[in-house]
Amino acid sequence: MEKKPFLPVLSPATLPRLSPAAWLTLSYLILSISWIIWSDSIAAKLSHPDHHYLTFENIQVIKGIFFVFLSATLLFLLSRKLYTGIHKSYEQKETIERKFTVLNEMAREGVIDYNFKEEKAILNDKMKFFFPSIGNTISNFWEVYQTRIHPEDLQKQVAEFTEIVNSPKQTWQTEFRLLGTDGKYYSVISNAYIIRDKETSQPVQLIGAIQDVSDLRRLQNEYAGQQLKHKRTLAASIIRAQEIERNRWAEELHDNVCQILSVANLYTSDICSNEEHAKTMAPEVKKLIMESIHEIRQLSANIKTPSFNKETLPESIDRLAANINRVKSVHFTLVTARFDESKLCAEQKLMIYRIVQEQFNNIIKYAEASQVVVRLAIAENNNIEISIKDNGKGFDTTQIKTGIGLRNIQSRLQVYNGDMKIKSTPGYGCSLSASFKLMSA
Repeated sequence: MEKKPFLPVLSPATLPRLSPAAWLTLSYLILSISWIIWSDSIAAKLSHPDHHYLTFENIQVIKGIFFVFLSATLLFLLSRKLYTGIHKSYEQKETIERKFTVLNEMAREGVIDYNFKEEKAILNDKMKFFFPSIGNTISNFWEVYQTRIHPEDLQKQVAEFTEIVNSPKQTWQTEFRLLGTDGKYYSVISNAYIIRDKETSQPVQLIGAIQDVSDLRRLQNEYAGQQLKHKRTLAASIIRAQEIERNRWAEELHDNVCQILSVANLYTSDICSNEEHAKTMAPEVKKLIMESIHEIRQLSANIKTPSFNKETLPESIDRLAANINRVKSVHFTLVTARFDESKLCAEQKLMIYRIVQEQFNNIIKYAEASQVVVRLAIAENNNIEISIKDNGKGFDTTQIKTGIGLRNIQSRLQVYNGDMKIKSTPGYGCSLSASFKLMSA
């Protein structure tokens, strides 16, 4: 059977609530009392009459020397143990302080630790930019805090703080403007966590972080302004294009249909005033009316938006070419080897159709071409590429200003930040190339 020691083993684990000094004192007392009890019994046995070489005085001296040696050994071991623990604690403290210093320097946010009872706050270095102080502690922090808030945001912040304090909530996020040490107000986002008393639920401590988002908000405002400016420019371009389009069709109606009908009206007036001319003039009137109907149908076909639900974009372009071939002998070729229509939205298809339509009108009016080649393709960089070439008489691009038709094409391309280029030389035809970024349908 294992024999239990008379004295308990003393250590910080067995005496967790004692301070190091009390622990050392208690150990020494136990050693002293134990030594007094045991040493007297040993001394009585050693001072037996048979032991002539050991007198009582000698035994007392030996007891004293042995006690001093034993107590010194005990104190050395205990103090070394305590010193080792203190040294480790000191090293850990230094490590934590170094880490805290590094985190403080690397932290983007200003950090605050506010004690509600003492009304004091501990700040990191970043927070000193908004709350200048000699040390890291500020007394009457809530009063100081209110003086640094922008006057327009103060009432809102006070109301939110009062609501948070009087509610069971533990988190608080808000955005407002805060005065910096340079005299300027900065837009900041504040995130706070409130520690409450478990029994009363009253706020005890607030730990928060403030992040400067002034640059972000400035960039967002600039971006919003640019977007608004772009929308206004785009809207103006669309309105201008619509007005140009209306003027163009008005000119077409005036120059073609109205002129034809005016002549028909003269013939009709002549018939009314002289019935003998009816036989010769009536067929001419009918011919002019039919020509007017044809012109109106042609204009209607050009104005009407094609339905891409019923026909594809290449089919719409082929139909457009077929309408032109009814009145003009031109050979049209459409190449779509690297073109996937399914990647385009309806607005993009319509834009391509209108670009082709505008250039076809220019070719018919001015180029006197016999061949036209249209190429549609999607490049590797996801750009839609449109190429329209003719073998007409061409023109000097430095001498001729951009007409209404080409301005319409440019206006349509602006919607998708597209680009257009024209190459032409007198006697060698014309080449129009346009491109814009592909967008998902």
